[in-house]
Amino acid sequence: MTMKSRNAQSGQSMTEYLVAMLVVMMMIGVSFSGESSVIDLFLAAVKTAFDKQSSFISLPL
Repeated sequence: MTMKSRNAQSGQSMTEYLVAMLVVMMMIGVSFSGESSVIDLFLAAVKTAFDKQSSFISLPL
């Protein structure tokens, strides 16, 4: 009988992890009160860094 209850507990923990990851992804991906989301800020920072690096590489020697 212990194997049956252990499998049920394993399934419950997977559901809890799924709900927790869903909440975390919504906090990261969804913007609140008109502000840009964390993903948008990150992508804007990557674009700025890429633009600066590409302009530095294209400078003449």
